Amino acid sequence: YSGLRTQGNLESLGGPNDATRGLTSLADTFEHVIEELLDEQQPVHPSKENKDADLYSSRVMLSSQVPLEPPLLFLLEEYKNYLDAANMSMRVRRHSDPARRGELSVCDSTSEWVTAAEKKTAVDMSGATVTVLEKVPVPKGQLKQYFYETKCNSKGYTKEGCRGIDKRYWNSQCRTTQSYVRALTMDNKKRVGWRFIRIDTSCVCTLTIKRG
Repeated sequence: YSGLRTQGNLESLGGPNDATRGLTSLADTFEHVIEELLDEQQPVHPSKENKDADLYSSRVMLSSQVPLEPPLLFLLEEYKNYLDAANMSMRVRRHSDPARRGELSVCDSTSEWVTAAEKKTAVDMSGATVTVLEKVPVPKGQLKQYFYETKCNSKGYTKEGCRGIDKRYWNSQCRTTQSYVRALTMDNKKRVGWRFIRIDTSCVCTLTIKRG
């Protein structure tokens, strides 16, 4: 909720071992929460059209103002990668440093927080279009729903195809994919409830072989 914010910085943890234990504990907590959310829902049967969508609820935040940081799990993942690198030898670290290898993403993407007012509608797990409610009632008022969306960058260098793909043999395209998140919505019968809806969450490269 609006009071939920990361305090201090990740380096203030008590060292790699303590931090790793903290990450494991947090991961278990999030996994337990998602299981509880699923238990509250009626049995869900995604349509064939949605079969490639994942379940990912950490991209939703209820707040009175636009969040200033990416979701907590994103920051934890970045720090875990930092810890993994810290346990390597200097030689391996140098070899794995993206800046030293000139490492680039296959597809350029962009991420930002968007409001329900910008989304307006979404598709739920049954394939129905529902209205995404802008505000969620809480004991002391209302909070806005924010969604952290990631999509392919239409102005990036990979809008004509994936980076690093041999165009002599492959057709390539960067494509935005979606995941399910839990949000407060209203269906076409004016029934308000928490449902899993699809939002943009990644940009992936799709390939087809060239014929002839």
